[in-house]
Amino acid sequence: MRSGAPVRIRGLAAVYIALAAFAIGCGGGGTAGGSDTSDEDAATTSAPQPRERLPETVQTLGIDATEYAFEIDPDELEGLEAGWTRLEFDNVGQEPHQVMFARIKDGVDMAELAAAGANDSSGAGAIEFVDMIGGVSYIGPGQQTTALVDLTEGPVLAMCYVPDRNGVAHALLGMSTTLTVAGGSASPDPAGADGAGEEVLGTFELAEDGYQVPDPLDAGWYKVENTDTALHELSLLELGATVDEAEAGLLVEDLAANRTPEVELEAVGGMGAISPGYEGYLHLDLEDGDYLAVDFMPDPGEPRPHMLDGYWALFSTGDA
Repeated sequence: MRSGAPVRIRGLAAVYIALAAFAIGCGGGGTAGGSDTSDEDAATTSAPQPRERLPETVQTLGIDATEYAFEIDPDELEGLEAGWTRLEFDNVGQEPHQVMFARIKDGVDMAELAAAGANDSSGAGAIEFVDMIGGVSYIGPGQQTTALVDLTEGPVLAMCYVPDRNGVAHALLGMSTTLTVAGGSASPDPAGADGAGEEVLGTFELAEDGYQVPDPLDAGWYKVENTDTALHELSLLELGATVDEAEAGLLVEDLAANRTPEVELEAVGGMGAISPGYEGYLHLDLEDGDYLAVDFMPDPGEPRPHMLDGYWALFSTGDA
């Protein structure tokens, strides 16, 4: 995988992809007289470590998105169980959509939360009242994607903060709902058993220095974890043409301003916003090509999205 990946270093777009490798090897040293290597000095290698596997899910949510509402099966008001939940997200609308989940922090007054989020398409005003626990970043019309999110007990908001052509977040147009999540006492979900225990092929780390993108990116499941102290999102966009870092920077500026970029982009999903210390799982099957990962999320009270501070990355899959 080729990468020219500018990442979040305040005031600077820098190339960054973290690659980790570990090899153990020692050459057998002969004696002064040139004798053969002893058994104790023979080269050794470490045993391969087993891959992480997907956690068992307690339920599956089918979510259809349209303008401007979610249709959720089973009904979100009938009560869901806390625990790992498989999301099967289908955009049946004519605009891009996402679904992000937010746990309302203990002691938060709902009227205060509603007032903080009113008329704020950036979401910056309401962030301090919730923990973002993941979901699915936005996909285009007619697309589907799958993810796992760990639903917490209590009221959980589901919302779409993709803006319309006028820059108004879909959540402010009615595309939000509240899930009723009971304590985690459910048995594993038989409907999701086909995915339980599958190998996790790698991890997207949302780190202080930016995205750490696994290499290679074969089709399968990936973990997404936020190890930074700030809220982040992993939004994946397929590029219609190869761009350099300067051109990608212009794309980022257009995206942040809700302008149509000169280079064609296709939203192919990713992981919705995750607060520090949270994690989720994402199924990817990316075509060979060039991609841009961006973070649309702001800091509390600051509408400026993180991508304008360098939290974005270029990467490629296959032979691109």
